[in-house]
Amino acid sequence: ARTAQGHSPICDSSTRRLVTMSWTRYQESASESWPPSASEERVTPFSRYPLQDGFYNTLAYTHVVIGFTYLSLMLWQFLATKGTSEHVRRGLVLKWIALFCIGGGWVLQIRHSWFSDPKVFEKTPVLFSLPFARNFVSAFGSSTVVSALNCFLVGVKEKSRMASCGGPLHLFLLAATSVSLAVDVNAYVYIFREMSTTPAWGNYHWDMLVEMTVIGAVFPLYDGLNLYVLSRWYRTGFLDYKEHHVMNAVWSMSKTAAAALLF
Repeated sequence: ARTAQGHSPICDSSTRRLVTMSWTRYQESASESWPPSASEERVTPFSRYPLQDGFYNTLAYTHVVIGFTYLSLMLWQFLATKGTSEHVRRGLVLKWIALFCIGGGWVLQIRHSWFSDPKVFEKTPVLFSLPFARNFVSAFGSSTVVSALNCFLVGVKEKSRMASCGGPLHLFLLAATSVSLAVDVNAYVYIFREMSTTPAWGNYHWDMLVEMTVIGAVFPLYDGLNLYVLSRWYRTGFLDYKEHHVMNAVWSMSKTAAAALLF
């Protein structure tokens, strides 16, 4: 059986402390004024990460607002009639929102995972440890970038905007997808190495490693399929532009939705 917090009832003291502190932090944050001020006791919206300096806090707030706007418009685009002039206009808007959403997310990821003081999280522990975030969230970010690039840069209707086989855009997408797949592999190397040295059953870090192994399986799957399609396009000279666009649009939306639900 698993407890209400989602962990084994037989757990070590560090896990019990983490769960207790996290639960207390969520209860306290529910009654806070909006927006919370930047102090040691305050946390970011939704993910409840401790606020740090002004740059970090601004990144956190804007990423939430832009992220939910991006996801809402993607859902609208997914449900609306395809191929119309309105669909194309929404797609152009989505392209620019994606630039700020994903770009801002990467800046936040670098600021949080590489430049945060670990002492900040002693009172308010976060979902992922900093080394875990450096590896796993970077894989999420790279895979999301590649899906968005394949969605928006290949082109669908206007021949002037359609990438050519073996052209600069095609080669760029091949290179970016290959790099992202390497980042995915690195994340799984980290996860499996940590799982082999971390005691199981009741250990929060081990639980998160297992759960993210399942959730993150789509990263190498999506990137691997993109690499296969792009490579096959290079060999045969044929690409179903519409199918490639739709495929990556759905993948971009699914990863964005998963991040919103997770954090």
